Amino acid sequence: MFLVVSVFLGFSAGCATTPSGRGGENRRALRSIPEIPAAPLRADQAVVAAFFAANGIPLSDRQIEQISPLSSPQGRFDRNAIRTIAAKKDRLLMVVKADERFLWENLGNNLLLLVLLPPDIHYSPATTAAIPVAWDRQEHVIELLDGNGEIQAVPEEVFFARRAPLKHAALCLVKPGKLSRFEPTREQKLLLADFWFDQGFYRRAEATYDAIQEEAPSGDVDVDALVGKGNILVRKGRFSEAIPVFREALALEPDNPRILNNLAFCMLNGGGELMVALRHAAKANRLDPENPVILETLGSINLRMGDAPAAAKYLEQAWAHALKRPPEIQIAIMDQLVRAWIAADRMDLAWQVAEYRHRAFPEYRVPKDILLAFPALRRPAQPLPEKK
Repeated sequence: MFLVVSVFLGFSAGCATTPSGRGGENRRALRSIPEIPAAPLRADQAVVAAFFAANGIPLSDRQIEQISPLSSPQGRFDRNAIRTIAAKKDRLLMVVKADERFLWENLGNNLLLLVLLPPDIHYSPATTAAIPVAWDRQEHVIELLDGNGEIQAVPEEVFFARRAPLKHAALCLVKPGKLSRFEPTREQKLLLADFWFDQGFYRRAEATYDAIQEEAPSGDVDVDALVGKGNILVRKGRFSEAIPVFREALALEPDNPRILNNLAFCMLNGGGELMVALRHAAKANRLDPENPVILETLGSINLRMGDAPAAAKYLEQAWAHALKRPPEIQIAIMDQLVRAWIAADRMDLAWQVAEYRHRAFPEYRVPKDILLAFPALRRPAQPLPEKK
């Protein structure tokens, strides 16, 4: 998914110059501004790189390309790439409302922002990325640093006249412990809970999900918080305990493919009825036909039920749709596909997948059952040829 609107927050650091202009009660500015990289980057890539560096996260060329591919239009960023890179450095990606009060207060707090501006007040996919470095209320202008290192003065009424979805939209890179200073909304608390979950801090995640549920209207169940608690049980391997949690969530949202898949997965691994699990996974697949995680669940259920050819079909589809997913997802799918081809007595196809997996991801261990079938995988992997 590509991000059309983007504002990042972080403490400024590694900076070059100080914004010019009067100080006093009518003007607020960053103490210093981040350096725009000297490397030959596209303007939006340069702004992103400068912003991450100001957050203490210098980006490699590969990471810059992941966030803002040259093949994408100017100003479109890959939110999943931003979240992944930020999380590795203990930063949380969240959405805030950067209205007049927020911008004024946080310029005073020396917080850094990256905004996307359309050509005029109307929404447009063609946007320009810039960093607000100062706001002069007496002159009624906001000074913006662009990706070429130039500072432009924009009338404040033009800056705040952006139409939805650009209007007041903001994404933040913050440390999890600093979230409370932003008076977090429910959605922001969910992001925090999911962050703790992804980092393996399950008690913190569960406490945050509980807090979200406590703030729900009387008698209501917050489905996202409920699903989050179910996911914690799954991560701990307590599949049978997670089944009633996901059943409760499914009763509230019967057409939610994520809940259908999670329930099917828990039934597969927690002693549930396989035919019911298959029905849930098949419905999830109809609702979200290109989701590799759902296709993997569907393939694994068919494999458990003894239909190896059907399992291989779904797992091949899952693999095809998982090529841009994290290695852990790709590897889980390939391992199951190897098992499906072995069960279908197609050792030639099983070996092709197993060998490719071994060469593509040599740092990940091959499961014992696959090593037993293919002892040659114990030898060091020959790297795949580089793509031209």
